[in-house]
Amino acid sequence: MVYHDIDIPLPAFIAIDWTGMTLALLPIILRFWLRYKDKKRQPWTRNVSDALVVLSWLSGIVLISINAWKNMLRYRYINDPHPEQLYYMVPYSQSAHLLYVSWISLFFIYISLWAAKFALLAFFAGILGAVRGWIRAVLIGSSVFTLATFCLHIALLTAWCHPISSNWDIDGHLCSAVHDIDSVTISTVANIATDLAILSLPLIALFTKSRERRALATPLQEPVAVIGRAEMTGVAFVVAMSALSITAALARYITLKLVQNVPKANITHTIDVWALVEIVASLMATQSPPVSWH
Repeated sequence: MVYHDIDIPLPAFIAIDWTGMTLALLPIILRFWLRYKDKKRQPWTRNVSDALVVLSWLSGIVLISINAWKNMLRYRYINDPHPEQLYYMVPYSQSAHLLYVSWISLFFIYISLWAAKFALLAFFAGILGAVRGWIRAVLIGSSVFTLATFCLHIALLTAWCHPISSNWDIDGHLCSAVHDIDSVTISTVANIATDLAILSLPLIALFTKSRERRALATPLQEPVAVIGRAEMTGVAFVVAMSALSITAALARYITLKLVQNVPKANITHTIDVWALVEIVASLMATQSPPVSWH
């Protein structure tokens, strides 16, 4: 089975990108509005989490701006009378620059994704920071592992191809870490493992809060729910968005697996769409805790 790229007009991809990032912006605005309404002094971890959410969204904006530039450039030559002279859908003289800019854009994918992951870590660190024992160990371990997988992805982008210019050297042997199935396998496993490690934190937070409520309860009190509906909804939302992010990562991997033996396979739009889904889902996952865990 040979996979064929998504076939819709190039302007539609630009619209999809901006629509997705606009949708991700709305809950971020709600997040800061709720914080403005809450006059209580926030822990420093909440400030860090908010800053990382903004960084994640801005990195996503840089990514889709680059994608918009690439698609607009390709659109100029879509009706070129000599398509055999095009290379990656643009004239040969422009293709190396296009590939170079595409390589730069990959860094913003990982900055956006991992900033969202770190935002969740920072938020739940504020909830779990006072605990000791195995819970604190899980929090520290998840943070160290997330930092390690981010460094791994940056290393894959910069060190997988030798020399680094082979990422855009159209006159030599083209190489790309995000199209080499071995590199993509390492990336996908590390990405999903990081998401699963971070997913343990809201579950631990629920466990910690329920234990605290049981400890504070007295025999004379009216029975109350140990875990509130808002908290359960928040955890369910985080799990759902994380599942969507993991699905997007798997879909991107499967796509590349299907074309690994196809020279110069055109799957740019499929990869871009799934990267957008993963970024938007990661950003949405960061928006539930501030609403549900006051």
